[in-house]
Amino acid sequence: MRYESHRFLLYKRWDYAPHGRTKEQQEALDAGQVLFKTANFEHWATQPELVERVQNFLVNSVPSYRPSPYGDSPRDVINALCWEVRNGAAVIVRAKPAYIPHDGFVPALTEDDRYRRELADRAERAARYEARSKAHEEDFEAYKQEMERAERAARSLKPLRHIETIAEAAARNRAAWAARDALAALASTAASAVASSLPFMDDGAVDLGEVLDVGTVGTALGDAAPFEYGNMPSFGDGFSLAKTPNRGDPGTWYTNPGSGQMRLYGDTGAPVVDLDFDHPHLGMRPHAHNWTGGRRDKNFDVVPFSPWNR
Repeated sequence: MRYESHRFLLYKRWDYAPHGRTKEQQEALDAGQVLFKTANFEHWATQPELVERVQNFLVNSVPSYRPSPYGDSPRDVINALCWEVRNGAAVIVRAKPAYIPHDGFVPALTEDDRYRRELADRAERAARYEARSKAHEEDFEAYKQEMERAERAARSLKPLRHIETIAEAAARNRAAWAARDALAALASTAASAVASSLPFMDDGAVDLGEVLDVGTVGTALGDAAPFEYGNMPSFGDGFSLAKTPNRGDPGTWYTNPGSGQMRLYGDTGAPVVDLDFDHPHLGMRPHAHNWTGGRRDKNFDVVPFSPWNR
């Protein structure tokens, strides 16, 4: 910039005479300070070439300065320079005299001029704010659409699993009870058949032969041949009463044919709920156990429930 036949330059603080200043350099620095104290910064903001040079200096020399991606007003650029000069990060230095066509005197602004410039500055700031708000809204809308698209894609990839309903579980439970009743009837029939084959006497006592006093020889079983226990014979699947398995198909119920216990398996195939009918717990019969972290609830965590009608 030029003022009163002199050209003034901008320096970073440590770039101007870093090894000590001569008398002439100090006078040039003092002249720059006088210019800064008496300058009409609003007039500076009306000179596009000056504003451009000031912004280039700030971008290249002040690491903390970041120009707005939406553009800075001339007044903001000049205010940024004033901030750096006041805190000592930048200095204004008078250079050698140079001829200019005027003396550099700038008349003070009238109140009307100040008011008109203030209105224009407010309108410019409002327009920039509106542009930034619109850009932010568009970016946010694009972000929401992308998140919705990703969520829909994730849902479409997840396989759908059939969750057994209460009605389906009740039907399967009734079938299990029917199988249990059939098993009990079969066991009763087998017991009756075995009992009927035993040699009963007329008075209802079983004949075990002659039994003598302890220590004497000779009994009805004294001549019996020795024997060994062998493997138990298989009575079929109906006699295999296993405990409720700890793994099952996700989303299904399992009913234990012996105890009637019902177990619901979660998404991973691990149990999540047990319904017990055949025994009380703290006076509750039936009652329910929740599975938490692979462990079944005990003690006071057990809860009652009302079963459906068979």
